[in-house]
Amino acid sequence: MKKLSLVVLMAIAPGATFAATVYDKDGTTLDAFGSIDVAFMNDHASRDISAFNGKKNDDNALLTRVKLGIAGRSKINDSVSAIGYTQWDMPTGNHGLDDIKARSQYVGFDAYQYGILTFGRGDTAFYTVAGTTDVFNQLDQNVNDYYTLGNEKPAQFMYSVSTLGWDVRLSVQTAASDVDSKNVDIHNGAAFSVATRSNSGFGFSYGINYTDFQYENDITKVSYFAPNINVMHQNTNTDDLEFAYMHRPSWKVDKGIALTYGNMYEGLYAALTGTVTKYDGYTNHLYSYEALLSYTFDSGITLTSYYGIKRFKDANVISNAALSGSYQIAPTFRVYTEASFDINSKPERYYSKEQIRNIAIGENKVLVGAQYSY
Repeated sequence: MKKLSLVVLMAIAPGATFAATVYDKDGTTLDAFGSIDVAFMNDHASRDISAFNGKKNDDNALLTRVKLGIAGRSKINDSVSAIGYTQWDMPTGNHGLDDIKARSQYVGFDAYQYGILTFGRGDTAFYTVAGTTDVFNQLDQNVNDYYTLGNEKPAQFMYSVSTLGWDVRLSVQTAASDVDSKNVDIHNGAAFSVATRSNSGFGFSYGINYTDFQYENDITKVSYFAPNINVMHQNTNTDDLEFAYMHRPSWKVDKGIALTYGNMYEGLYAALTGTVTKYDGYTNHLYSYEALLSYTFDSGITLTSYYGIKRFKDANVISNAALSGSYQIAPTFRVYTEASFDINSKPERYYSKEQIRNIAIGENKVLVGAQYSY
């Protein structure tokens, strides 16, 4: 499970994550936190998750993942504190320090009732909607097209304020190159969200996310979109960069809503999301729908079920059902299992054969793992 934005924490509590205060003096605190995961998975899950880590493994595999984070706060006066936060995916095995992946890195100001202003890399405001179903340890479904360039964006300003039962967020992104290692340049972008939650536990959120792409005269910058563009225009050469450049999207917009009930890891939690994505120049919109139901027993056992679809041209290009179970053996240690099953997906309607193979779209995936959090 990813580090969740503050508004998503209203509905989802990262139950197995703890932070240790390593410094506390004169109004300044510094906390360290992280997790170590070890999971054994089938070949399809290995291909999907290994793609996230930049590996090329098609066999059953034992995967290790290490996350490390530091958060700090310094009191400026009674009304304002300076804050800083960073989290990394650390290299494992024979990978060197060059393989460290930054997840969130920002500094800013917490003005309490007047809101929080941060600068750097982190979740956009739209994660208020998309993040309500982001609860799996490893098998992230990523049905929502918002995740195609990663939910944690670089080079952005974020302002959030919570008052009178409402949470309002605005993020503005400045120019960034090779976003999420996808060879995509962004000229600018912005996202807005508003969320509320009743005393009975029901929550509602709405968000909109805008991204403006930048290519200049570099035809290679369209390589990420080329397979999808060529497939939707029935161009058999899915690597045709010149054709893709002529039909390249100059911007995309995501609009979505989410309904939730309860808190993750605290009894019953349920979430429904719907998102429509429009790319400039694409022949059709992309639609995503997700439903999640989870229950945590007093014994520490959590059972979760999920179903999500991504539609393009009246076809379910992704259609996944997922199940997971975990047992919190100790406050910092749990074991878990996750499985994702294809439900008659038709990925060839939108994805190239290489994309389908690389992340095992339309394949069944299963894993068993253990996590130690600190």
